[in-house]
Amino acid sequence: MRRIACLLADPAPPADGMADVTAKPRAGASELLHVALAHSPRVEEGDHGLVYLDVTGLHGLFGDEEQIGRRLVDAAQERGLTVRAGIAGSRISARCACRLGRDGGVTVVEPGGEAAYLASAPLSLLALSPEMDARFARWGIRTLGELAALPSAALFERLGSDGPRLQQLARGEDPRPLSPWEPPVIFEESAELEGGAETLEILAHAVFTLALRISDKLMRRGLFAEQVEWICHLADHTRHEGTFVPACPLNDGVVLASLLETSLEARPPRGAVQSVTLRARPVRVPPAQSSLTDPPHSSPRLITETIARLSALVGDEAIGAPVLLDSHRPDAVRLAPYRRDMHPSDAAGERRPALALRRYRPRLPAAVTLVAGRPVELRSKRMAARIITSAGPWRASGDWWNDSPWLVDEWDVELGDGTLCRLAHDGSAWWLEGIYD
Repeated sequence: MRRIACLLADPAPPADGMADVTAKPRAGASELLHVALAHSPRVEEGDHGLVYLDVTGLHGLFGDEEQIGRRLVDAAQERGLTVRAGIAGSRISARCACRLGRDGGVTVVEPGGEAAYLASAPLSLLALSPEMDARFARWGIRTLGELAALPSAALFERLGSDGPRLQQLARGEDPRPLSPWEPPVIFEESAELEGGAETLEILAHAVFTLALRISDKLMRRGLFAEQVEWICHLADHTRHEGTFVPACPLNDGVVLASLLETSLEARPPRGAVQSVTLRARPVRVPPAQSSLTDPPHSSPRLITETIARLSALVGDEAIGAPVLLDSHRPDAVRLAPYRRDMHPSDAAGERRPALALRRYRPRLPAAVTLVAGRPVELRSKRMAARIITSAGPWRASGDWWNDSPWLVDEWDVELGDGTLCRLAHDGSAWWLEGIYD
């Protein structure tokens, strides 16, 4: 008979003494994991300060379940944590016992009594989606016992497979086994540099060797590095640290070494390096089969290497993907780091024909002749022509609540040679903002 214990970290009390249901747990997951792993080899990490552990058969070591729960609470208190402990026959029952129990207390649900114990518990303990919660509210279902008493066949007809699953949870039935917690895998390689490395060439050679070792470990396990950290121990007993995050996970040692060398050139250590350490945080990347109908994609390795070299030349803040700001100001954008799932072809969508406005940065001064309030002629350093068609004006304004408000009238015009361009008037001068293509 399986028995599951749950540890729940209580939120830290606010300074004013008022309860705050949105407060984060005082303890991190790592602290709770230390407590759980000291008592059971089968531990699962949950969300929001929750940890589950299998306590089946532990009575020979720690006594009955009440003593086991008290031992867990005391071990947490020794670490400065305030937790609740619940022990029951399933994960859902143990979690509900924690949430319904008292601070620093132990709640034990007797074997076979999960359904009766949960009958009066509120439905909110199931963490339902807003849509599902609203549906049960319309049906008048408020407690787990009311959900468990519904006809299973009718519940399946109305909710599909979610109905019987939620009903099982409401009865305290959760046959799914614990998902064992495993420590995060980190590949690490170190090298001592005899006499100290005073030039980047010597340091780059050591980094190249370490990157090849880490790459070999990654490739043998079918993993990729999503983040690489380096630590240089200097002769003056200080450390020079840095982190490199490639645009896409890599396991090519030559490419990793090249990118790390570029990052070190951008931020070189200030002194002789006695030893260097590389750490790679691996991830598993599922293989993706390309389609014969899709356009060919650029090599992720080449894209990553190019981005890293550009960042070393112009700085991380000067390269990225443009993101619109929350403003009506024309051309108000900022540069955001490239996401790993971002690809130039992603923005194409269905690839329907569309005009693209290519803005001049900075915008160009222009002289515009008006007739009856509409532009009829354009003169600027880039072009000078008669305007045959115009659309506008479209007025935009903003920051009127600040000391520097702005206002602009924009026009889309077609020139005599067929060129389409954007003009703007800010109340004092005309500007050529860009052309369409």
